[in-house]
Amino acid sequence: MWTRFLFLALALLMLSGCASMNEAECKVADWGRVGRDDGARGESEQRIAAYTEDCGKIGIRPNAAAYRQGWDVGILSFCTAASGWREGSSGNTGKANRCRGRPGEQAFSRYFDAGLEVHRTSERMRENDRESKRLESDLRKSTNDDEKRRLRERLRAIDRDQTSLRNTLAYQQSRGP
Repeated sequence: MWTRFLFLALALLMLSGCASMNEAECKVADWGRVGRDDGARGESEQRIAAYTEDCGKIGIRPNAAAYRQGWDVGILSFCTAASGWREGSSGNTGKANRCRGRPGEQAFSRYFDAGLEVHRTSERMRENDRESKRLESDLRKSTNDDEKRRLRERLRAIDRDQTSLRNTLAYQQSRGP
């Protein structure tokens, strides 16, 4: 019963992407599986250094060869068009070069770049929304007719920009995997 609970806890932590391990996790770690899971999430193969440090504190030395072998398998499932799109559209540039020199690099990179365009367009739309809210608040408070006219003109310009950005975003999203 206790072993099953420990295994479940370890699996949940591995899925959550924690960089370090506690003593119990170090003791039961299947280093090939840890490497494969890290690779499948696009984590750096250098993550073994954090495990080595954490587990070393309790006298456990990770099997770096098994970890690397697992990571090499896992990274192949990360280096796909779908992963590139997901990472790019979320703005996660930290994994942009993770597939360099590996099978799937071209698809990953192409869709990463396309997804990053989506992210940037979405960010511009959010900035416009914030600016519109600020201008609308200023407009409600204003008592000067010239200032009100200037604020309305600026709001109309943002509205036109938003329309253009919505069209751009629709086109960009249609290019996803």
